Amino acid sequence: MSFSRASLPVFSMLAVALCLSMAARAEAEDAKRIGVVNVSRVFGQYVKVKDVQQKMETLFDADRKAIEAQGNDLKKWEDRLKVDPRDPKTNVEFFKEIQKFDLAKLELDMKFRTLAEQVEKKRKDEMKGVLNDIKAAIRSVGTAEKFDLVLRAPEFDDEFDPAKAQPNQPNQNEPQSAAELVRKFRENPVLFFSAGVDVTQKVIDKLNGDYKKTTP
Repeated sequence: MSFSRASLPVFSMLAVALCLSMAARAEAEDAKRIGVVNVSRVFGQYVKVKDVQQKMETLFDADRKAIEAQGNDLKKWEDRLKVDPRDPKTNVEFFKEIQKFDLAKLELDMKFRTLAEQVEKKRKDEMKGVLNDIKAAIRSVGTAEKFDLVLRAPEFDDEFDPAKAQPNQPNQNEPQSAAELVRKFRENPVLFFSAGVDVTQKVIDKLNGDYKKTTP
């Protein structure tokens, strides 16, 4: 097979066009879709988070009130001991009462620490469930939207779009110093994103929709 000199330029142009077409196709195939999620908004609007907070407030409420009542009684007891004219160095009964008070105070402190540990353990377990829900929802929405990667969007009020950071709480995350402002800027994994890649509301809708199905 042979080509005339006149046909060589045409052949070269076709070859270049073919190469460009293949390169464009390869580039299109390699293009990745990236989405972002504002985790702060998700926590703020996920109904289960509010339910967990209310649950934590009521779950140990009786124990907390009992400890507070004992604390008030101990305070009154301590006030009486402070004005008692007896000398514990010469009055055995008064010395025993002081020891009894110290023991009661120690036991109450132990009760308080035990309750605090129980509350923290329960809160940790509940938050694990919330985080698992959020991760699953992000994975589900990301898959449905055909994203290859989902990043955490900026969450601080002074950055990009305050309305998306914390609705109805415009000053909650306001930096208190220049150093904190710089730190928050450096910690953000995303410095710019277009509205089309923000799937925060879809994640929130997914979470609340699924949670509603599991609650009476």
